[in-house]
Amino acid sequence: MPGCVIQCSKVIVDERGEEVVSPLEYETIGLLGTNCGLNDPDGLARLNRLANDLGIDTIETGATLALLMEKGLAPWGDYAFMEAKLKALYTPSEEARFLAQGTARVGEALGLERVPVIKRQAISAYDPRVVEATGITMMITAQGADPTAGNAPRLETRAMRPEEILEASYTAQVNAAANDSLGLCVFGGSVTNKEVAFVVESVNAALGTAFSPELWRQLGEGVLRLEHRFNHLAGFTHEDDRLPGFFYREPVPPKGYTARFHPEDLGPLYERLHRD
Repeated sequence: MPGCVIQCSKVIVDERGEEVVSPLEYETIGLLGTNCGLNDPDGLARLNRLANDLGIDTIETGATLALLMEKGLAPWGDYAFMEAKLKALYTPSEEARFLAQGTARVGEALGLERVPVIKRQAISAYDPRVVEATGITMMITAQGADPTAGNAPRLETRAMRPEEILEASYTAQVNAAANDSLGLCVFGGSVTNKEVAFVVESVNAALGTAFSPELWRQLGEGVLRLEHRFNHLAGFTHEDDRLPGFFYREPVPPKGYTARFHPEDLGPLYERLHRD
C-alpha cells in the first residue's frame, strides 16, 4: 500500500535463493492451492507468479481451474495441467477466451452444478457455512463475493443469535467502507476501527475541518447505500444475493455445517441500505 510505514511482505524463494513471488497470500493459498488439490508450495508460488504476470486474480483463477478438475479434465492437484492452462492465456485462442470468462461462465459452459460464485464472482477462502458473518457480507455486498467489503472471520457464530451475526457483518461493512474511503489499509482496521475519534481528529487537523467522530459511520453507511443504489439501477435484485445451492445442501467437515442464511433473512440489512 502506498505510504505504508511497515511495507511487510512474504517472499518465496527458489532453491537458489532467488525470489519466485512476493507475497504468497492467504486467498491464493486457499483458492489456487488447497481448493485445487495442490499441496506443493513451490509449485503454488510459480503459479502465483504466472497469475501476477498475467494480471489476473488468483481467487477467480483458482476457482475456475478447480471447475476443470471437477469436470474430470485433469486429476486434482495436477500442477502441469494448471500451469498449462495459465500459460495458454498468453496467446489469443479459443481456449484462452474460454478460460478468461471466469468461474461463472466456465461453470455454466461445463454444465456443472457446484459453481462457487455470488453475483457471478468467485467466492474466496472463507466458507459461508462456517465463517457466517463474512458469508453474509459476501452475499449482500454490491461488488460480489468480496470478503474485504466486511470481514469478521473469528466470530463463533453458532453461539450467536442471527440478529447479532447480521449486525456484526453490517458493522464490518461500514468499517471497511470508511477505511477504503479514507485511503486506510484494511489490515490496519484492528487499530483504526477502534480509534475512530483519533482518525477523524487527524482528518480535521490535516484539512482544517471540524467533523465529529460520527463522520466515520456516516461515511461508511453512505458508501454502502450508494453502492446498493447503483446495483439496483443496474438490475440486481435480492435474489442475486443467494448462495449457490450446494452450500445449503452439502455439510462441510468436520462439524457438518450447512449454510443457514438466505436473502429472506437479510431484511434488517436491506432496510438500512435502502434508506434515503
